[in-house]
Amino acid sequence: MLNVEVKGISFQNKGAELMLHAIQEEFAKRQVDARFVVEPIGDYQRRCNFGLWQKTRYIKRKINCLFPFSLLPSFMRKMLGFINENEIDVVLDASGFSYGEQWSPLVAKYRLASTISGMKNRGTKVIVMPQALGPFESTAQKKYFGHILNTADKVFARDDNSFAYASTLLKASTKQGTLAQCGDFTNIISGLADDNFDPNMHKICFIPNSKMLEMRTDGEAYIEFVIALIENVIDSSPFILIHEADADRRLAETIQQRLSRRIPVLDPQHALKIKWIIGQSNVVVSARFHGLVSALSQGVPVVATGWSHKYKELLNDYEMGEWLFDVASETERALTKTNLLLTQASTYNQVVEVIQSNAAKHKQRVKAAWDEIFAIITAKY
Repeated sequence: MLNVEVKGISFQNKGAELMLHAIQEEFAKRQVDARFVVEPIGDYQRRCNFGLWQKTRYIKRKINCLFPFSLLPSFMRKMLGFINENEIDVVLDASGFSYGEQWSPLVAKYRLASTISGMKNRGTKVIVMPQALGPFESTAQKKYFGHILNTADKVFARDDNSFAYASTLLKASTKQGTLAQCGDFTNIISGLADDNFDPNMHKICFIPNSKMLEMRTDGEAYIEFVIALIENVIDSSPFILIHEADADRRLAETIQQRLSRRIPVLDPQHALKIKWIIGQSNVVVSARFHGLVSALSQGVPVVATGWSHKYKELLNDYEMGEWLFDVASETERALTKTNLLLTQASTYNQVVEVIQSNAAKHKQRVKAAWDEIFAIITAKY
């Protein structure tokens, strides 16, 4: 049985939870027996629900607080669900978007850069799953992610920009083909039906993103943008879907208080139920990246906003670039385009056809990437 460590996931982030589902599902589909291991961060019960083992590593103030557990005999660690780092066979980094100037370089350092050389010396396979990367401008960012890139067995950039940013850090000595490109890998998993969804009440899905307030300087413009779009379709069964944690719930309530009347809110705790609801919607208005991926991969038209290059790249991948809007200056254009989508069946059907065509291509690319990943993993055994 393989011990597979999954890095970068958090149960506060439903996109990260989707990535964990996708990884576990792919191993099951290919009948590769594995224990999935994570550093014990966050809610213990949620980890139990996924059958996750705990790694004996939790860094606090540069100290591994769980080091004493690593000294226990193997049978005791198995009783407690602990796995030591030297027992890890495969590392899959599913960070999504954690490496680049938007984040502290310490994320790259402590998540992977500080330990990857030791892993490789022990024969561990290290794969950076498809994710947004860069830009890399500071010396520290270049140092830490450059070390990851040039040491890992495989690194997948999720889009053209990410690939270009990462390419600048490649060393001539690094094996050709180490860096590759592949879109988000949650597109091939199916959702899980939610009994709370009513197709008569829940037609136009609004997914708020508190990151739009945190990562941009025009947070109020974003709130006004969402309110304007909801008011425009207030009689067409709009609803709010909570995709993440408490901050999104608070933002949803702020929006509700400023509407002419309150609209339904769905708040499922299961990431696959969220994906299913998105797939049942007629249109999805989202600033959550994985909300957009879940819509596009299921052929649902989107009205998109965002706070980083990953949104533009995603929309372009599906030939939907014109459906990404600047909240500060393009409210009227968004309203016009949304009205066309909702009132002209020919426009709606044409958009769906383009999305579905591109979705099929991206699913094939993800399947090919998984083939390559498992070729790397199984080459050792």
